[in-house]
Amino acid sequence: MRINKKEACPAGTHRLKPSQVRIPLSQQVLAGLDLNARLHDPAFVADRTRLMPVAQMPHGDERLSAMAEMIKENGGGSLRTFSGNRTHENGWWPSFKRRRLQHWEGSTQRFALLAAECDYTVEWAQTEPCLLSFQLGDHWFEWYADLWISRFNGPDEIWEIKSDERQLEKPGYRLKMAGAHEVLRRIGIRHRIVMADEIILNRFHRDNLELFASRRFVTIPPEHMRRFEAFAIGNGPESTYGELANAIDRDCPARGAAILQGLVVRRRVEIDLTDMLGNRTPVRIH
Repeated sequence: MRINKKEACPAGTHRLKPSQVRIPLSQQVLAGLDLNARLHDPAFVADRTRLMPVAQMPHGDERLSAMAEMIKENGGGSLRTFSGNRTHENGWWPSFKRRRLQHWEGSTQRFALLAAECDYTVEWAQTEPCLLSFQLGDHWFEWYADLWISRFNGPDEIWEIKSDERQLEKPGYRLKMAGAHEVLRRIGIRHRIVMADEIILNRFHRDNLELFASRRFVTIPPEHMRRFEAFAIGNGPESTYGELANAIDRDCPARGAAILQGLVVRRRVEIDLTDMLGNRTPVRIH
């Protein structure tokens, strides 16, 4: 990441590799458009019956100057990868939801991956997903995002992960985050600055994420799935951790618990992992 304080740099300063693709983000013409601008005659009071048809409204296309550029890996993988020469730990982590290896840098980013893998609302998460380039005044900014979250029940989110608020003290960095927030808002993506204590709430949460994420590739035989489905039909969607694990495998409840943990990653079971886990912990079957 760099800030050119002397002059504005032209777009496309990032040299693309063969596996990368550049996506121009054109300003959405209709974003924030006042209701009166959609009237055939602004002298009239705003009314739904006097609005222009959507087909007559201007739309953003390639003729508009791009407000920013987003550079991504063509296959959707991590844009930046490090194998060494770093001040903190880094590595690779296979994701069940993303169906690919994820590169992580720092334990906070790794736990963000684990939390997304066990979150019922998350479809998939991608680390180091993109580079956002944009200009504010005479300054050109480049920002590598830390995490892209795709949710089933809400807009996509792009995270900047920080260990504490001291890393937000520089005015230039705050200006860059404000610019990235506005660019992403205009294309329908939520921008979040997430602190480490928002990802891991306590030691029970950390241990549960490690345990459940480790079961993401567990083998689930057909007979266990039949028992799981039969239990859900006969007892409804509400149950407890111990009762459901015992129903999945009565001969070996530990194996039933491992399968239950894998079903959490597969979004068939929803459970709160922020507290101590026990047989009476509530679960919801989907």
